[in-house]
Amino acid sequence: MRSIGISNYYTEKTAKRFFADFEIKPAVVQNENHVFYQNTDFKEYAKRYGAVVESYYPLGGRGHTEDVLGNKVVAKIAKAHGKSAAQVVLRWHVQSGYIAIPGSKNPDHIAENISIFDFELTDDEMKQIAALDTGHRYENW
Repeated sequence: MRSIGISNYYTEKTAKRFFADFEIKPAVVQNENHVFYQNTDFKEYAKRYGAVVESYYPLGGRGHTEDVLGNKVVAKIAKAHGKSAAQVVLRWHVQSGYIAIPGSKNPDHIAENISIFDFELTDDEMKQIAALDTGHRYENW
C-alpha cells in the first residue's frame, strides 16, 4: 500500500487532478486550518476520496496564536471544561475530523496538547466555534 500527501490545495478546483487523475490518491492534505479558517467544504470534498485535512497552524501560528487562544468564545468554553484554550482548540480540530499537530519544544505544552481526550465539546460548543470561521487564511502565498 502506498500513500501520498499534498499541501496547500484549498479548493476542489485546485486539488481535483490529484483525486481524479492520480492512481494513488492523497491520504492527507496539509493546509492552514484553525478556528478562523475552517474550510469545511474542502474537508468534506477530500473526505469523499478518503483523505483527511491536516491542520498546520492549528493554534493560529506565526503571530496569530493569541488571536485564537485569546478569543472570548474559546476562553468561555475552556473555563467551562477546566481546560486551556489550546486544549479546547485542539479538541475542536479532532472532533471536527481534522488532524492537528501543534508544534512546541516546551515539554509542558506538549503534555498539555495531548491531554485532550478526557473531555468532549458539546454540539452547542462546536456550533459556537464553527461561527468563528471568517473564511480568511493568515498566509496567502
